[in-house]
Amino acid sequence: MKKRKTKYEELNINQKIQYLIRSLALPLLFCILLLVASMCISIGNYSTITHNMNLSSEFSLSFKENMDLKMYHYCVGSAEQKTLPVKDVNRAIRLAEKLEKTTVRKESRRAIELVIADCKNLKKRMRAIAETKGYDSRQVQLTYNVYVLTELIQKAMGDYIYYEAGYLKKVENDMFARILAVGIILGIFVFVIVALVVKKSFRLAGEITDPIGGVSDNVRKVGHGNFDITPVETNVIEVKELDRGILKMAGRIQTLLENVKEEERKQHMIQLELLQAQVNPHFLYNTLDTIVWMVEADMHDEAIEMLTHLSVFFRTVLSKGEDVISLHDEVLHTKSYLEIQQIRYSDILDYTIELPQDMEEIRLPKMTLQPLVENALYHGVKEKRGKSSIWITFEDAGRDIVIQVKDDGIGMTEDCLREVQEGLKNNQSVGFGMSAVEGRLKLYYGEEYGLDICSKYQEGTVIRVNIPKKFNFSDKKTNKI
Repeated sequence: MKKRKTKYEELNINQKIQYLIRSLALPLLFCILLLVASMCISIGNYSTITHNMNLSSEFSLSFKENMDLKMYHYCVGSAEQKTLPVKDVNRAIRLAEKLEKTTVRKESRRAIELVIADCKNLKKRMRAIAETKGYDSRQVQLTYNVYVLTELIQKAMGDYIYYEAGYLKKVENDMFARILAVGIILGIFVFVIVALVVKKSFRLAGEITDPIGGVSDNVRKVGHGNFDITPVETNVIEVKELDRGILKMAGRIQTLLENVKEEERKQHMIQLELLQAQVNPHFLYNTLDTIVWMVEADMHDEAIEMLTHLSVFFRTVLSKGEDVISLHDEVLHTKSYLEIQQIRYSDILDYTIELPQDMEEIRLPKMTLQPLVENALYHGVKEKRGKSSIWITFEDAGRDIVIQVKDDGIGMTEDCLREVQEGLKNNQSVGFGMSAVEGRLKLYYGEEYGLDICSKYQEGTVIRVNIPKKFNFSDKKTNKI
């Protein structure tokens, strides 16, 4: 069952990198906002309490002593305090009301409410003293009302400051604990996020580098002429497009190379056809001319023998239109050629052909041996102007067969041999179709096969031909000629 692609796999590299950045940035931003919010809450609470502590510090610690002294002077009619100290009490009430607005702790609110209530009660008691005329009555009210209320106010404010100081310490501890807890959670969260992002980064890097390595291998194979490459498994769109382009390029290059090879093969076949068109009529003309001469000389048996060999020669040339024949047929063709030539050059030509029976069915391109024998005859035997021989031998060399065409004719000088070897190497016309033989052998079997020529002037020439024992000619598209 084909695996369904996820949305992530359908993204290109740029989108995947953006996705990776968002995966890191958004959670990290959330963690930072969480930490800032926690710190803001703690700092807000801390600021509120410190504000209350600063306000409460404006409340005089000697409030009771000052109020008691001022009320005493007022009660005794002293010139230092002719009016009631109501302003001091109002100042304390305003201060307490400000503190009440920002106080959140229950105990602290109860204490500041007592301060406000006692201050208001103190104002009533102070007015009651002002309306009292007797000295003793004023002193009684001063002792049991004013002094008691100022004591209660002083104590309530002290309790408030005590509670707020304790709450401030608690807030400090809570703030530290909260920041520590949030920091730890944030650290763990960041670690997890970074670990996931790193994992995704390695995954993304692997998704890019591994397929690119496969694409590089394919390019290296194509560079070495190996077009049997397979698609690279990847979900990276850019790499997939690159691999698809390389596969198309490799296929086109392979097709072009095959077309070039096919054109070269066709050219070689045309060259062979042209060679046969040139050589065979010339050979036929000379042979028929010899037969006519034999008939005129009443050499009927010799003429019949030459006609028989000529028939065999052209029958094997035709080979039912096949371009690949057995060694048996190739030797038969070459032997018929030598027999005809031996009748014409009986005074200078001898030949020997040694074909083992177990090699007769080995197949090779036809007209491989005859051009080599023709070169040995015309460039070696005839030039010597004396009795010479041509030997054709077949040697088992493991997976190959070594065919050797040897003559003891005139041979070649070093310059001439070098010229022939260079001509074969550069696919130039050499001798009677030797370059065509060389080209066809390489065309069929590959560059490691071909002709190997050794020669020494006045001693003779040896031409070696290597062909494989087993070769699948069906893989080669051959034209029938």
